Amino acid sequence: MSALGIVFCDHYLSAVEQKTELTRVRTPASVPFGGRFRLIDFTLSGMVNAEIKDIGVIAKENFGSLIDHLDSGAEWDLNRRRGGVTMLTPLSRPESHTIMARGRLDALRSIKGFIKDSRHDLVVMTFGGTVANIDLTAMMEEHLKKEAYLTIAYSEIPAGTGEMILDCKEDGRVEGITYLHEESDKVYPYAIGAYIINRKDLLEFLDESDNNDYTNMNRDLIQRNLATRKIYGYNHKGYARILRYVEDYFIACMDMLNPELKKDLFTSERPIYTKVKDSVPTFYDYHAEVENSLIADGCTIKGTVRNSVLFRGVTVEEGAVVEDSILMQNTKVGKDARICRIITDKDVTVGEGTELRGAAKLPFVVGKGKKV
Repeated sequence: MSALGIVFCDHYLSAVEQKTELTRVRTPASVPFGGRFRLIDFTLSGMVNAEIKDIGVIAKENFGSLIDHLDSGAEWDLNRRRGGVTMLTPLSRPESHTIMARGRLDALRSIKGFIKDSRHDLVVMTFGGTVANIDLTAMMEEHLKKEAYLTIAYSEIPAGTGEMILDCKEDGRVEGITYLHEESDKVYPYAIGAYIINRKDLLEFLDESDNNDYTNMNRDLIQRNLATRKIYGYNHKGYARILRYVEDYFIACMDMLNPELKKDLFTSERPIYTKVKDSVPTFYDYHAEVENSLIADGCTIKGTVRNSVLFRGVTVEEGAVVEDSILMQNTKVGKDARICRIITDKDVTVGEGTELRGAAKLPFVVGKGKKV
């Protein structure tokens, strides 16, 4: 069983109306997460743990930081003479009359040659904007066992926190798909951005989509084939969070302060790999107060930090108070400043005595390199 991996980097956290400071300078898959990781680390690690060593990464814009993070792919054992990780940038297609690919389906059509040349049996497609540690080995085995046309990973998550809901029979076969965006505590089987299809079937579908100018993957690949093809759901029972909006990102990062949720995501059986950066240990001043926080190496803590996630090189000066916040690399919080429910991008400076406060449903984001 051999598989080609494809990662869509621009799905989620990227809709025009939701494009914030977090994705204005980077593709969603390269957004920092959990103190030291990037979102793409979860899907790349999942593929490597499933022995998928030939991976195409599709990013259409703002992929400079992603290229810097991936480098040669050595951290994921993907620096190979054959296969490894390949950056794919879907540009305009003559027949589409657009500057960029219109969506995932256009992106796939533009790399059809890459898929055809791969010679693998299966194609595993994932979204870079999902936080989950999916057992892709088990998912591929189930796909082959059921002789499925398409297998879609799903997870039982609260209403309104996902995009597409799968209506599955007892044996897992998908009967229909629906969409529900109203939030509630009731859970639904939401698709979490991982798909498996036979390579030959995918190539046939891409030829069909060329002939008919299909544009929507959910409608044209899934819904059109429900009655005639075997499409199954794969139940991922571990932690899963779909990062559609900034508040989803904020909640997912805060979830990492819960030891049980963190343990569920970072399992020893399927490690999450990332680019290693050597840093000195974090310095805690005598008067520093830290409570229920995740703090990376290289930080300097002289003030108070509660219920927060701090990336490498963050400085919290004396008298400063940081609560319920996410501070990315090299953020500096000045003396006597107070911040609550704030997300700072890299290299942000919060001045002395400054007070910033966001809401639980709408955390305030300070853009990369800004001073406030």
